[in-house]
Amino acid sequence: MNSSSLKHWLLNLLERGDSIRCKDYEKEIEALKLKLGSKHNKVFITSRDKIIKVIDEIKSEFGNIFTEEVIKCYVYEELSLGELTPLIMDDNLEEIMVVARERHVFVYNRLRGMTPTQIFIDEEKIRKLIGKIAKYSGRKISNASPLLDARLPDGSRVNATLQGVSPRGSTITIRKFRREPLTITDLIRYGTLSAYSAAFLWLAVEGMHSRPANIIVIGGTASGKTTTLNALSSFIPEDERIISIEDVLEINLAHEHWIPLETRPPDSEGNEITMDDLLKNALRMRPDRMIVGEVRAEEALTLFTAMNTGHDGCIATLHANSARETLNRLRSHPMNVPDIMIPALNLIVSQRRQVEKGKVVRRVFEIVEISGTEGNNILTNTLFKFDIKSEEIKEVILSGRYIEELSTLNNMRIIDIKTEISRREALLELMVEKNLNSRDIHNIIQLYYNSPDMAMNNLIHSTTDSGVIMGRSGNRRGLLGI
Repeated sequence: MNSSSLKHWLLNLLERGDSIRCKDYEKEIEALKLKLGSKHNKVFITSRDKIIKVIDEIKSEFGNIFTEEVIKCYVYEELSLGELTPLIMDDNLEEIMVVARERHVFVYNRLRGMTPTQIFIDEEKIRKLIGKIAKYSGRKISNASPLLDARLPDGSRVNATLQGVSPRGSTITIRKFRREPLTITDLIRYGTLSAYSAAFLWLAVEGMHSRPANIIVIGGTASGKTTTLNALSSFIPEDERIISIEDVLEINLAHEHWIPLETRPPDSEGNEITMDDLLKNALRMRPDRMIVGEVRAEEALTLFTAMNTGHDGCIATLHANSARETLNRLRSHPMNVPDIMIPALNLIVSQRRQVEKGKVVRRVFEIVEISGTEGNNILTNTLFKFDIKSEEIKEVILSGRYIEELSTLNNMRIIDIKTEISRREALLELMVEKNLNSRDIHNIIQLYYNSPDMAMNNLIHSTTDSGVIMGRSGNRRGLLGI
């Protein structure tokens, strides 16, 4: 079975809902299950490539007995997400929303926004899907505990509620995990960041081998905070030990020395592992860098304590609409970070989702520096601000507290640091032009730390526009042969 025929079948399902009725093949599906025995007992797949592979394997063995429709129905009903399978495999979708029993399943399309499908699911099947997801994630959901935060095998994030708290019926909300995560060059290409502001953040994350900045990325729901966090994390040098902490794993790094940690909700005995628990544990694991998926409560104080005791280069996200609101939230309950600790935070990267010319876009609209305190006031400098006329984030003032600190630590003039930012800007623009994949971008960035000239020469003399070289086996390989 080739990819194009599967895509056509999936599109049919999406457009016509139940027109291909797997209920019509229930007896055949049961017969196929008997033939396969226990082969797929513990299989749960949501990635397009794996679904294609399993369908092809079954077809090669039983294609002369069972029709293609029966095999497809078996795979997506028994091994995947039933009627939601074509949606989870569609790369144009950001979110999938089952809002209630026997109602339209909604999707958020990257191009068309919120759209209803012709897919309807009854309460029994919704609960069956929720149970399958909970079992895979090792989490429990019941009438006594009717909320679920979990993830799918492909990394997509899932929230589910049972009818006890959602009276119209159980719900499922899936935030899709991109097979190829958005990179810093994607953010530049889409206008989320300018090449120059991205180069400045590169310098800040890396810290010029002396003082990596502590950064919080802020914004509203679905504003792209985690995507930007992930892209900025690609600037961390390969030889540093990274520990990330999240409620549900979303960060996806290419670094070898990266340890992802995940919280655990309360079990039947009340045992729970919180963000704060994991953050305190991470401090005992000798991290060079700590990445916190989202700061909400008491873990904020632990994070700022770490920043104030020499743990530089921390990166986190936080729900807020502006730098000023961020500072107010940090100083208020339940975060309760003392004013004296706030200046350990260097930069606030503010992001929002907005509609431009009928399209939803994400923009970093402000990069603010914490410059110190004066009495009870936290002082800030606006380094970059989004310009409405040019539709680009532009430099306001760059030679603030952090750049001055780098200047002192590295015995460099501020003008020389700005030259270095411009050099990195040129490299980023070239990477955008070459359309590199995430692995190539990681390799070029890491090479830059050892030899900036070699990194630039590798890009200039590369002969591919896609940013990859195909090996003999057809596997993707980086420009550096890695």
